[in-house]
Amino acid sequence: MSALSQNSSNERTIPSLDGLRAFSVLFVILGHTRSTFLDGLPFLRPFRDGELGVNVFFVISGFLITQILLREADSYGHVSVGRFYIRRAFRIFPPFYAFLAVVSCLRIAHVYSFEWRSLFSAATYIWNYNLHTAGWILAHTWSLSLEEQFYLVWPACIVMFSRRACLRISQAAVVLSPISRVGTYFLFPAWRGHMNMMLHTHIDTIMVGCFIAIAWNLHLFPRVFQSLTRPYWLIPISGYLFIAGPYLGRRYAGTFGLPVGITLTSLCCGAILVYVVRAPESVLGRILNKRWIKHLGVISYSLYLWQQMFTGPCTIPFPLNVLFILLCAEASYWLVEKPFNRLRDKVTGTVRGRRKTERTVEDGVGYEPVFNSHE
Repeated sequence: MSALSQNSSNERTIPSLDGLRAFSVLFVILGHTRSTFLDGLPFLRPFRDGELGVNVFFVISGFLITQILLREADSYGHVSVGRFYIRRAFRIFPPFYAFLAVVSCLRIAHVYSFEWRSLFSAATYIWNYNLHTAGWILAHTWSLSLEEQFYLVWPACIVMFSRRACLRISQAAVVLSPISRVGTYFLFPAWRGHMNMMLHTHIDTIMVGCFIAIAWNLHLFPRVFQSLTRPYWLIPISGYLFIAGPYLGRRYAGTFGLPVGITLTSLCCGAILVYVVRAPESVLGRILNKRWIKHLGVISYSLYLWQQMFTGPCTIPFPLNVLFILLCAEASYWLVEKPFNRLRDKVTGTVRGRRKTERTVEDGVGYEPVFNSHE
């Protein structure tokens, strides 16, 4: 069975990734929700790890962004960095700044309290490097800042260097990130509170996804990727992500996390991505590809933006907070994301005519992987 599926418009999609997004944002929402009811359900504890959810998002992002760039190079012989940034701007900025506009109004109405310089740091994507930011309602923008900073660097690498060189760059980033974390911890004590937020200390998570995308594009490591489709690998991977990793993190804190833990988590997330994309017919793959779960993945960006308003210190009773998050996310998706995505396609000329084939793998569209689930 092919690892590709067809949607209603006969466009190819990447199986399982929207479902993986859905579970990632669920981890974030449950992890951020303060609820005595949830606290009383110990079997839910492994699924209340917001940091793990964000790490999965990062791996997916590195994978997809690299595929966008490589596919354009394969189709047209070059990468239009300007066009890439235009598409990302239409995709990311409107929902984000709509959220910030609502937050600003609530700040003026004294519903939330934070300094305006924190809002500025969020709006300019420098939250993760600003030591003077504060306020729960904007705290999740550290991950958005890190990803935007990645966008500034990685497309230039794809344009300037060969694919094998980019593969080595991504590999080096994964290997050197633990050194960067440990060095930053000891050399710059003031940054310790931001250790998991900064680009140079957390880039390995995104680069795992980049490495996978380039390796597939170059047809490298086929036996390794094929081996990862065996379901027995889910046992040690899940054991680490849900049991061993959290335990070691609680017991040894940064002594484990900085040199080893974050990178191991990134690699495990990458292995899960390989499994669910290559084996969509598996039990886990079928769950991830259920229509309603895929829809949650489609609106996961808006879910992530708005969950902060109803979790943490702002948590209203569970599951009412989840309902409010869903309502806000659906409104954001249909009123902001969808219209701007249509405008994006018109501006970049990808809706009609010959250039329709230029549609990228953004949001899982236009992807033609170089593997088969039984290769």
